[in-house]
Amino acid sequence: MKARPPKDWSQNEQKRLEAGARMKASAEEIAKSLGRPTASVRRMARSLGLVLYKKRRKAPIAAAL
Repeated sequence: MKARPPKDWSQNEQKRLEAGARMKASAEEIAKSLGRPTASVRRMARSLGLVLYKKRRKAPIAAAL
């Protein structure tokens, strides 16, 4: 079984990632809202120079993104 090639990030997804980082959302929460693997979200955040927090928020952020 071959691995799938990585899916390119759209501008909208990048903006949603940046918004999640500003809200101090965790990588897991952002990944869930984007429908992407957590590792992919962390990798893109690192390449954009964003800081993702490990602490979970009390309120879900999926609706805000």
